Amino acid sequence: MVLLIDGGDAVIVDFLGRPIRFPEERWRHIVMHHPYMVDMRETIGETLRGPEVVRLSNREPGPNPGQSRLYYRWYDGTAVGDKWVCVVALFLDDGDAFVQSAYATDRLKRGLELWRIAERSR
Repeated sequence: MVLLIDGGDAVIVDFLGRPIRFPEERWRHIVMHHPYMVDMRETIGETLRGPEVVRLSNREPGPNPGQSRLYYRWYDGTAVGDKWVCVVALFLDDGDAFVQSAYATDRLKRGLELWRIAERSR
């Protein structure tokens, strides 16, 4: 389910019931850097609502204090083949959270594993 808030940002409630903003600016960033994602907007919500793996990012989040979490879900037959879709959500120290990026990948990045639904042989 996607909600809208005052500023017009979409809000996706993740699998633990946490609201994560999905600003239009972030969507434009995603398709500019990963053009194959243009027809995969709904997969971002699906991945946040039903991830198979969630990890903390090992990378510094930049100027924003908080933690980036990597939500992964496997998709067969994407525009770039069978891949994991990774949605990067930044959880700020003030309680706000938003989608930073999303992309398809062959492998899960290193990082502290917070949650896993099932073992995959990938």
